[in-house]
Amino acid sequence: MPQITNKPNESTIRVPFETPRLAEIAYRVLSVDQEPRRNFVKKTLSLDGDVLVVTFQADQVKNLRTAITSFFESLLLCQDTIKQFGESKGDTAVRGNNDDNAGTQSGSDSA
Repeated sequence: MPQITNKPNESTIRVPFETPRLAEIAYRVLSVDQEPRRNFVKKTLSLDGDVLVVTFQADQVKNLRTAITSFFESLLLCQDTIKQFGESKGDTAVRGNNDDNAGTQSGSDSA
C-alpha cells in the first residue's frame, strides 16, 4: 500500500512493488508523463530498491491534489498492465524480452 508524506504544498508517495524489476518498469512508464507547465507542479520520480518514490511540489494545494489524482490514475493503469502482461515466476519467455524500451513508443509508422 502506498505511503504518503505531506508538507505544505509538497507530498511524497512511496509505492512498493513485488520486485525491484517491477518497480523499474513502473518508473520507466510513469516518468515519461511529465506534468504540464501551466500546473506549476514539479514531479520527481526515483527508485529505492523495490519502491517507487514520487515527490510532488506545487504552488497551490489545489494543483498538488490534481497532480496526485492524475498520478494515481496512471499508477493504477500501470499496475493493472503489469499484472496482465508481466512476467510470472518461472516464465523464461517473458524474461527473455528486451525491456530497454519500457515506457517508450516506436517512431515507425506501419500500415
